[in-house]
Amino acid sequence: MLSQLQDHLARIYGVDPGYDVNDFLITDPVIARTLGEGSLIPETEESVLLREDEDGLALGVFLDSAMLSRLKNSNPLQELQVDQLNDLWTVLEGISHFNYIAWRARKNRRVSLLELEIQAEVDKFVSTFFLALEQDDNELTDKLHGWLFDNVRFNPRLSRVQRERYTTANNYAARFCHGLRRRLTHDSREGLHELRYFYRLSQHEKISHIHAQSYVD
Repeated sequence: MLSQLQDHLARIYGVDPGYDVNDFLITDPVIARTLGEGSLIPETEESVLLREDEDGLALGVFLDSAMLSRLKNSNPLQELQVDQLNDLWTVLEGISHFNYIAWRARKNRRVSLLELEIQAEVDKFVSTFFLALEQDDNELTDKLHGWLFDNVRFNPRLSRVQRERYTTANNYAARFCHGLRRRLTHDSREGLHELRYFYRLSQHEKISHIHAQSYVD
């Protein structure tokens, strides 16, 4: 299922991360905490572990095993279920981070934490939106933006800096996806073109695009 979700995101953006996320998967929280060297947020179900040194980039993706089991049993690729959306979005966030970091690393381009979070929020929206379209779930496409961006809850164990970063990313992604939903619905080619263009922008360019877009929508 993880490989299918990874491919789903990669196809949307027309990119090749070059690696299978399953080969970097960690489901044991003890191992994740050890590798994270204290950086793992307590009680989290998802985290990307990253370290860079003179030998290169070390990357791992922690996803909670119980969450993966629940999602596998519900199989969102065949039928989206509202009560499993939080699990789906958590897994998509980890895959989004992995794809973006791996793709940027292959191009020798750096990525900021805020940029990573903005892209992940957009990825959760568009991946779920396209799955809902494929499954003819019009109710979900109509309510998705509100469910994802308005009813957001953050891990209470986040630090002040982390919470500010997640809040900022949520706000920017919500603004971007508000107009994007209309474009994807009325002209999927236009929306897809904008998505792929946005994916390749830097953090500063992404934020500038979002601000410029707000005067158009």
